[in-house]
Amino acid sequence: MTRGALVVTAALTLLYGSSADGLRVSLRSTADAYLTAIAQVAPIAGRDTTYDYFERLNEDIALLDDPSVPNGYADSDWSAMVSNVGTLDLSLAKQLLARSFVPMNSIRGLAETFVRSSQDGTMQPVAVYVPRNYAASRAAPLVVLLHGRPQSETQLLAPPYIARLADMTGTIVVAPWGRGYYNFRGSASDVYDALQAAEHAFTIDPRRRFLAGYSMGGFSVFEVAPIHATDWAAVMSVAGALLGSDSTRLVALMPRTPFYVLTGSADDSIPTAYPTATAAFLQASGLNVSFYSQPGGTHRLVTILPILTQAWSDMHDGIVRASSMPFAHVPLPASIPAMPVKP
Repeated sequence: MTRGALVVTAALTLLYGSSADGLRVSLRSTADAYLTAIAQVAPIAGRDTTYDYFERLNEDIALLDDPSVPNGYADSDWSAMVSNVGTLDLSLAKQLLARSFVPMNSIRGLAETFVRSSQDGTMQPVAVYVPRNYAASRAAPLVVLLHGRPQSETQLLAPPYIARLADMTGTIVVAPWGRGYYNFRGSASDVYDALQAAEHAFTIDPRRRFLAGYSMGGFSVFEVAPIHATDWAAVMSVAGALLGSDSTRLVALMPRTPFYVLTGSADDSIPTAYPTATAAFLQASGLNVSFYSQPGGTHRLVTILPILTQAWSDMHDGIVRASSMPFAHVPLPASIPAMPVKP
């Protein structure tokens, strides 16, 4: 076993007692119970995605059994990510089985809960991070964060660096599932349901509500944000881009909204030319845009943390950084490309 695998195993052992077997056993037993009861769960969760939650449990078991640590992760951060995503997905399945859901206002730290859909009344999952020093007497910033493809909301919020960013600015983060591993087209109401639920559960500063997205979510923000343009103080796209078909509507509805566009110069999934073209178009259209490129950064968020940290701070502080680089006139992409690298 490699040193990294030993570290991961040791960390999980500390978390779950004698070994990581405790989490594996819980995941397997819950998967069995979930599959047995899936016909009863489907009307509650929505038939299109009910089976996805069963598959998550099995994927989490496979992740526990895989000793490899992806490039860019410290061993301790990867072990925490593995345990977090398993714990969140376990909570999701158990809540559905029990038909009892965690009150969002009770959450401190990282947790999974559900929000009732205004579209069809089903219960839709949302991952939530609340800084432990949050106090209802003090209004907090809110980031609604959209996941990539194929990725779940639990996988997006599980890495410890998300908590570090949130703690740095005292920000509550909510990540809706959006009914699938693909885009948010057709499920934008779930995003706004999550926003409304967070505003009911916590004291949110209305001047600091932000919409952010990563990878496929970084494309989706440009579709979702204009639906209720005045809800957002700023929009962040990480490893995503504005599609040409969305550009006229965005400029018309959000002419004064600041945009934060991030890319890794070596992104192996979304060509860096796409975010660059997005920043160029927004700038040429007279919008406030800050552009960040991480030298050598790939599609994995962990590899672009320096610029993500800077952009996160800038967005919260209302800082717009005019780019000093000359933008080439590159057309906006016409569609979201196939993503060969999983976020």
